[in-house]
Amino acid sequence: MTSSPPSPASRPATTSSSARMRPAKKPVARHAARETNGQRLKRRTGIAFAAVSGSLLVIAAVALVAIGTFTMQVLQVRDDLEAAKEELKVLADAAVSMDVAQLEQSSDEIITRTQRAEEVSSGVLWDLASEIPEVGNNVAAVRTVAQVVNTITSQSIPPVVDMVAAADTGEQQTESIGFDLRPFLGAGTVLPTIITSFEDASAIASGLDRTGVLPAVYEPLDEMVNLLTLATPILKIVDEHLPAVLHAAGADKPMLYQLMIQTPAEIRATGGGPAHWLVLKVENGRAQLLGQENGVDLMYTELPEEGFDTVNGSLIKLPSKTSSLYPFELGNWSSNFTMTPHFPRAVELFQATREWTGKEKFDGVISIDPVVLAHMLEATGPLTLASGEVVDAQNAASLLMSEPYERFGTDNAAMDAFFSEVTSVMFTALTGGQWEIGAMWDQLVRSAEEGRIFLWFEDEGLQSLAHEYGLDGALREDNTEATQLGIYFNDYSVGKLEYWLDYTQHASCQADERTITVTMELHSGMTEDISSEYTLGLRNQFRDIDPRTMMLDVLFFAPPGAEILRTDPKRGDWQDPPNWQGNRFRDRAGVDHDNTAVSRTILLEMGETRTISYEVKLPDGDLGPLELRHSPGANDTEVTVDANCGALFASPEGSRNIRLSKIG
Repeated sequence: MTSSPPSPASRPATTSSSARMRPAKKPVARHAARETNGQRLKRRTGIAFAAVSGSLLVIAAVALVAIGTFTMQVLQVRDDLEAAKEELKVLADAAVSMDVAQLEQSSDEIITRTQRAEEVSSGVLWDLASEIPEVGNNVAAVRTVAQVVNTITSQSIPPVVDMVAAADTGEQQTESIGFDLRPFLGAGTVLPTIITSFEDASAIASGLDRTGVLPAVYEPLDEMVNLLTLATPILKIVDEHLPAVLHAAGADKPMLYQLMIQTPAEIRATGGGPAHWLVLKVENGRAQLLGQENGVDLMYTELPEEGFDTVNGSLIKLPSKTSSLYPFELGNWSSNFTMTPHFPRAVELFQATREWTGKEKFDGVISIDPVVLAHMLEATGPLTLASGEVVDAQNAASLLMSEPYERFGTDNAAMDAFFSEVTSVMFTALTGGQWEIGAMWDQLVRSAEEGRIFLWFEDEGLQSLAHEYGLDGALREDNTEATQLGIYFNDYSVGKLEYWLDYTQHASCQADERTITVTMELHSGMTEDISSEYTLGLRNQFRDIDPRTMMLDVLFFAPPGAEILRTDPKRGDWQDPPNWQGNRFRDRAGVDHDNTAVSRTILLEMGETRTISYEVKLPDGDLGPLELRHSPGANDTEVTVDANCGALFASPEGSRNIRLSKIG
């Protein structure tokens, strides 16, 4: 019988050494094949892609974090600059009120904000962002804004704060209005630093590439640069003349000023009849209203002989060739003191009034008119009276020169009360300082260019400054600085008719003949509905002239050394008979400060338009720039000069009344 083979389990184990040392083979999957090159490449590519994808995810995450960080930095810069801008208002109020604690707190806050804005905008992320097309220039512009603002604040504010803090003595100011001058006494050492910071900031801004920059970014920067451009020359002027300015503001001693408000509605050569004026005491920049004064009807019999013209009843003695040019009432009634276009003479008459009445003489005289006040309301904004009536830049001139006469009629008490309230409210607003300096400066320059501001000072240095900037209102005694011609008006009606007077002025020349013709076109806008006796011509009724007809004494002035060849009209429209009250209204001629002049009485009827003119033969030799003058009226006056005048004068420019080349 055949036996079966043993099962594996019962088979004896192999004890051979070779069998014990051979490694066991790994099991191979059934049907497995060798890996090809393509498969190997694909596998490795997948591994690489996974690695790159991971890296990109990391980069994307980093980019998102960077973008988020940059966005937060942009918002922080914006918030810091906005907060600094708002805090500047607090700083300004604190400086005016001498609140040193608030001033220092606001200063620290502003500087912290602006420094942080510049530091943040100077970071690496901003460097990278500034290289991105379509975005980079906007990023650079924001960075520039931050640099400009920080340059100004960090350099300018600390010395200003130190100056104000040093000036704070803890003393209370007396009842007065205006600005406390004590903080500005040390401005001589501060202004150069401020000017330098403004110039540095402007230089930074000028280097900005504006290509593709959004308006929202560059417009605020442009506004800032424009302010710096305007402020820098002004600060340089202030720095140059600071000692004189401080003296005028009462830093050395109290100054007594007359604030004269001329009224073009009753026109005079330098503006209007100043029947009332304010007397102000200015000390350390604070103005105290001492009172209002009125003109006095001066009778020659009451004048002391010494220093006065008792023969003609005049407060001052004039050369005969000068007195022959003006009506005799020039020197004995304050409303007529401004009949001369030489403003210093009007001041001389007022000073003589002070002497005659035993009062202290003025250290300075300031002359403005209601139109100046209207311009200044452009800066202060509208004002509200107790009745709720609003006074603004559009109606101020009417409320001060015309409308109340029709409203109140013969109720003098009501009219005086109204004028007093309007004047008081405006004066408080203008001297309170709650307005932007730049806006107010613009309106003052505008008023000066229109010939509505005149200054006179007893101090020679201050008077020289007024002359330098064309604010002295003086007739020129030679043609070196300027060749001055002018047509001036004086009201003869004794009314307020000239509120409705409009006129233009034009000059043309014949260079070969060395002649110049100055022409003015006049128009009366008077209407039938005007009926107030204060407005209608009082003197007209004594001459059987319609009370709505303007009676104007027109003065034609030629420069020194010149000759008046003709006038139009050749003869005045009205000639009083020789025995009529001192022969007032007639053609006259004379010389004032070497300026030859003639006068003609002109009648301008209601609604009429007419032209007046005069031709002048100019003297030989070099002539300074042409300077055309005229009486500043209730309305603006357009002045033009033909180009053919350029060959006669050093400069063909014609200013309206006074030249402000130093400022403009």
